[in-house]
Amino acid sequence: MIVVLGEGLNVEQRKRLTIAVEMAAKPALLLFLDEPTSGLDSQTAWDICNLLRKLANNGQAILCTIHQPSAILFQSFDRLLFLASGGRTVYFGDIGENSKTLTSYFEKNGSRPCGVEENPAEWMLHVIGAAPGSQNDIDWPQVWRESPEKQNIRETLTKMKDDLKHQIVDDDSTALREFAAPLSVQFFAVSKRVFEQYWRTPSYLYSKVLLCAGTALFIGFSFWDSPLSLQGLQNQLFAIFMLMTVSYLPPPNTLHPHQCRDNLMTHELLVLEMTAYGLAVPTCAPILQDKLEPAPVAWSCYER
Repeated sequence: MIVVLGEGLNVEQRKRLTIAVEMAAKPALLLFLDEPTSGLDSQTAWDICNLLRKLANNGQAILCTIHQPSAILFQSFDRLLFLASGGRTVYFGDIGENSKTLTSYFEKNGSRPCGVEENPAEWMLHVIGAAPGSQNDIDWPQVWRESPEKQNIRETLTKMKDDLKHQIVDDDSTALREFAAPLSVQFFAVSKRVFEQYWRTPSYLYSKVLLCAGTALFIGFSFWDSPLSLQGLQNQLFAIFMLMTVSYLPPPNTLHPHQCRDNLMTHELLVLEMTAYGLAVPTCAPILQDKLEPAPVAWSCYER
């Protein structure tokens, strides 16, 4: 139960699951995360940053916003885009070992030195006057626009743009698909999950078997030994119709016990399914499982 507050996965596990879902979609260019450490304690935030660091070391480009990181967490990132109010750029470039590249940029342009015990993430907010109680007389966005660091960034971007023009275009037909996995793989995975969910709910299975067996026996004995006549044929067709109606078409207001508790939960689960799979997969897989299970029981009892 992922979407039930207070049950199932904790906050860290939900963060990891969200990252895993994004990675399963095979992001071609960039993995974007919005404040992945917000609401976490220090140890959990460190674990999430370690996970992001491992992904980055294996070639995955990651862009994320982060709110009030500690010095250790801040050091986990390679580059920083620092924006002032109004979206004006204050700094864009490498952070450097122990944040030396970042702090040296501000210090050489007139800011006070960063103390040994200070957190560079909080220190730079005080420097530009964004922290409560801090003051600033330097127009840092203007300093950035006139800095050689910005010119180096522009030259690097121009070089990258020229290099991309000479690269071979990827003609992979699967790259533009809506989902990473084809429909057959999705259907198999969802069907396997649904079968496991039903297997873990024996009370529902027993009641379903009892319903199918009892209904088939009742209908079968009601039309026992029908004559081979027009009336007998009609009785047999009516018996099969009732068997299909009762055993295979349950009332539309019934809900499976493992799926939800109320209509709100049903809506949330449906939205999550639609974003992860195609429309036909989460719709057909439960129906297929729910109808395959009573089939052998009902027909064997009816035929006997």
